[in-house]
Formats: sequence, structure tokens, C-alpha cells
Amino acid sequence: KDSNWLLSVTVNRQPQFKDQPSDVIVAWAYALFPDNKGDFIKKRMSECTGKELLQELLYHLGIDEKDMQQYIDESKVRPAMMPYITSQFMPRVAGDRPEVVPEGSTNLAFLGQFAEIKDDCVFTVEYSVRSAIMAVYTLLKLDKKVPEIYASQYDVRVVAASTKAMFSGRPLPAEGIVKKLLANTTLEGLI
Repeated sequence: KDSNWLLSVTVNRQPQFKDQPSDVIVAWAYALFPDNKGDFIKKRMSECTGKELLQELLYHLGIDEKDMQQYIDESKVRPAMMPYITSQFMPRVAGDRPEVVPEGSTNLAFLGQFAEIKDDCVFTVEYSVRSAIMAVYTLLKLDKKVPEIYASQYDVRVVAASTKAMFSGRPLPAEGIVKKLLANTTLEGLI
């Protein structure tokens, strides 16, 4: 069952920090509906202690309540509210974000997630880096090309892989028909 908080957890490549001990694992959990009551902890996420947040996560990971304390004793939870973390994805119109180098500017540029870069996708390191490259090349009048933006939304391989992922291993609608149509073609391996 999905979490009422739409709770997610990720454990990225370790170590996450330069001096992180080898017996320490850093995980990041977050939720998109912190004002909903939890499934296990019947409180709004925004009202929970670090211990309660961990209990809710352990519940969703299938850990029995009687076994939770051992994990709690060995964990440190650092709660943080980030109400604007996804603000880059808010609906907007032209002009809501400044151009990286505004027209007429000779010594000012905007870098990062809130500068406008046509056809790029925010919330990536590449977006921030690209804005810095654009600023440097433009303001210093360097005759260099900014790295191309990969238009993955138009790559049928990416679209097919994304569609398969959305169905979590379940057969795709009309998958049999599509397989027959693609048989013995260069696209056969997509499905």
C-alpha cells in the first residue's frame, strides 16, 4: 500500500560524506504530503519527531513493531522541512524566470535552478552547471558551444523504457500486438 505521506527513501552510493565511517549508512527519506496523517504514526508528518518518522518508514519497509526498537537505537534522524523543494516544477509563464544572461547585461548572470534554460529539465546538477557555462561563455564572449541538451522525451528508447518502468513489470497494454509489429525490426528489443 502506498504511504499516506507518499514517503520515499533512497540509499545512494556510500560513503555520502568524506569522513563517513565505513559502518555507517546514510539514507534520505522524504514525503510529498506532510500534512496527511501517517499510516502507522497517526499524526501529520510535519508534527512528528525523528523517531516517529523512522517508525513510519520502518512500518512501510515491513518491519514488525516489536522489532523496530533495534533500528531506532542504531539510527539518527535529522528531520528537515523543505516546503519549496519542488517549487521549480510549479506552473509558470514566460518571464517568471530570468534568462541566464538578461538582454543587455554585461556583468550579471543568474545561475541555478531558477534561471530559464530553454528545453532543459530542472532539478538536476546538469541544469545548474549548464547555466554557469552559459553565463561564463556569454559574459566573457567566448566562442565555445554549451553542451547540448539531450532531448530524451523524443528518444523512443527512453520513452519505451520509461513506459515499462511505469508498469512495474506488468504487461503493457497491447504489448503482444506491439511485439508482433516490431518483430524482426531494429526496434524489436524495446519491448
